[in-house]
Amino acid sequence: MSSPEPWQISWVMAEMKYRSVDQIGAEHLGRRVTIRHRLDEGGSSDVLGILEHVDAVSVTVRDKGGERRVIGRADIVAVRVVRSTPQLEHPENPTPR
Repeated sequence: MSSPEPWQISWVMAEMKYRSVDQIGAEHLGRRVTIRHRLDEGGSSDVLGILEHVDAVSVTVRDKGGERRVIGRADIVAVRVVRSTPQLEHPENPTPR
């Protein structure tokens, strides 16, 4: 398997749009985000959901089950604002044949 070309890597990185913990703010409230954070027992985990609260100490994300997850900023490794998924025109037949 050959190595990817440099332009392929930069395109993928541009699509990801990861932000440092300092770049997530009030302008992202209500947006869907993925937050990777450190776990107390070691390792890390991702939380995907709607950003509900941001302050200097923590952020709060509501996941798809409705659980509110409060994450300390010191534990955040990376943040990504997720693009909205387009609504299907015909949801009863989502797969074209």
